[in-house]
Amino acid sequence: MKSLALTALAMTLALTAPAFAADEINVSKGISAAGAPLAVHGVDLVALVNDGNPVEGFATHTATYDGASYYFTSAANLEAFETNPAAFLPQHGGYCSFGVSVGKKFDGDPDQYLVADGKLFLFLNADTRASFLKDVTGTAKTADDQWANIKSIAVGEL
Repeated sequence: MKSLALTALAMTLALTAPAFAADEINVSKGISAAGAPLAVHGVDLVALVNDGNPVEGFATHTATYDGASYYFTSAANLEAFETNPAAFLPQHGGYCSFGVSVGKKFDGDPDQYLVADGKLFLFLNADTRASFLKDVTGTAKTADDQWANIKSIAVGEL
């Protein structure tokens, strides 16, 4: 009888627990001082996109967007991001865009990146970046199509 009651309680909790999307943004474990997990390894996205400089930002210049924290090197870069986040956010939730094209969510390393057609793509390593570069347009389209299918699937389930 006791195990039946525990099972019923567990099922009730599972049904009433809030539903969160699984791994839609590549973030670190834990949370930043802003109360959200850190994205893009703390690299300043504005410096990366505008200057090609993958430099770590500072917690003193933090923006939280779509449940993730982003660090910037200056108040000006923070303001640029807050004015137009879409201009700086990496494609495919910050996961490796080549990995997404094959249905996987690999870590996106901001030291391995590409800005093409005004979009920021991150890659697991130099090899996945090189594979993506063989057909940027085609692989980006495949990744976009795959992202629609895997965006809300947990990393461990792919």
